[in-house]
Amino acid sequence: MALQGFQPRGSLSGDLSEATFPFVVSNGITITCGNAVTLKSGYLENLTVTDPMGVLGVASETVVGNASRTCGVFTDPNMIYYNTTTLATINIDDVGKVMNIASSAGKMYLNNSTGAVNSANQFILLKKDPDGDGSKSKGLWKIYGGLTFNKTLGGLE
Repeated sequence: MALQGFQPRGSLSGDLSEATFPFVVSNGITITCGNAVTLKSGYLENLTVTDPMGVLGVASETVVGNASRTCGVFTDPNMIYYNTTTLATINIDDVGKVMNIASSAGKMYLNNSTGAVNSANQFILLKKDPDGDGSKSKGLWKIYGGLTFNKTLGGLE
């Protein structure tokens, strides 16, 4: 599994299983591994910057949909993801800020829009430079809001 975009890096709860749940992909839609995804009319689609439904999770594989083919999705609300931002430098005071995705095509990354939280399709920055290699645009993120998947009941809340 060659991930790009959002890459799982464990969980706030300490669970490192990175389990996925399969969702049926919309006909003609390509879900790219590592992209944030949402549900539209019951089908899985790539998240867009203005999606009112919010983030369901992150795709674990690349799938071209045909209205019956499924794609595994990381749905754990405590999952932490590694990704980059359009910010030239993530500063310590950016930790805790909420950012939107910057693109819904290809490799998804986050933009530097840290204004008022008014949408469910956002991620919150938990840590800057997680590898300690001096990279100023990489961080650890968690889904902020969005759809919550209840593993026990097997459905959306």
